[in-house]
Amino acid sequence: MSSFTKIKEPLSKFHDKYNQNNPNILKHLVGKLEGGEPFHYLFTGVVGCGKTYLANNIVRSTGVRWDVVKVIKFYEKYLNIMTSGFSDKWSAIGQLNSIMNSKLLVVDDLGDEKPSTVAAHDYFSNLIELRHQYISKYPECRTIITTNLNSNQIVETYSSRVMDRLQEYFVICKFNKTSFRKKNLVILES
Repeated sequence: MSSFTKIKEPLSKFHDKYNQNNPNILKHLVGKLEGGEPFHYLFTGVVGCGKTYLANNIVRSTGVRWDVVKVIKFYEKYLNIMTSGFSDKWSAIGQLNSIMNSKLLVVDDLGDEKPSTVAAHDYFSNLIELRHQYISKYPECRTIITTNLNSNQIVETYSSRVMDRLQEYFVICKFNKTSFRKKNLVILES
């Protein structure tokens, strides 16, 4: 039984350029959302191509609460715990990491952890592993991950194990290579 209400044209507010550049992604998503089916998506593409915009619209269209992890802020919280005087750091980290067991989860900007270190990548590799375990136990959950990294960069940054886990459950949606923010600039010379 789906926890989502039936949705009529949940993504109809997208501007024309988005529909022209990503019609297959939108068609697939509308079908999933209207049917209330479980899904896991990895949205990958360059900065400004609409990955987070689409994720946010999906979240709004479902009419239920999602947990949203902004990678840069999430990692900042983790580092604050690790450098703080918490008497039980591992308990605090466990509470922070428990978000990976959310029924509805968006992980926004995977690969944007700052500082971008091996330790940061190991941490997020472990979090993806936690999510993978949760998905395997609770197939009715839903997940959206956005990243500017392509599949090869995910392997280089996190590991082939992480990419393998993502490929098992996630539909990988590769977005166009055009930023919506990019304007055609005309330079006038006199």
